[in-house]
Amino acid sequence: MEGHLHRQLGLGLSEFYALWALRDSMRAGSGLLPLGDLAGGTGLSPSATSRLVRRLRDRGLITTHVAPHDRRSVETELTAVAHDVLRVGSPLLRRAVEEAVRELGTANIDEDLLRYLTGGRDGATLPA
Repeated sequence: MEGHLHRQLGLGLSEFYALWALRDSMRAGSGLLPLGDLAGGTGLSPSATSRLVRRLRDRGLITTHVAPHDRRSVETELTAVAHDVLRVGSPLLRRAVEEAVRELGTANIDEDLLRYLTGGRDGATLPA
């Protein structure tokens, strides 16, 4: 999966999942995601999340803001370019997961397993 994303979009899996977590935050209505919540959503340490955010910001995929309620906190937000990356990357990731499942020797892909592997929750699929 990592190879597919890197070849097509120049992103690593953790970078793509960070964008995905930000998109989920936007869909939940907040629009902004505190850095600590992003770390929790990606499973990275706070220092690794800081480096990840710096890379995404340098590539123009996110913007960062000092949180108005706590000046020690940083919030992140997707850019229009990130929305395009998610639109293109989601089908790539789904195909990569399907290929990986097929390579496991599964003739018929179990939709519940595929949904789990692609990160879909409650019947949701990868962001379109």
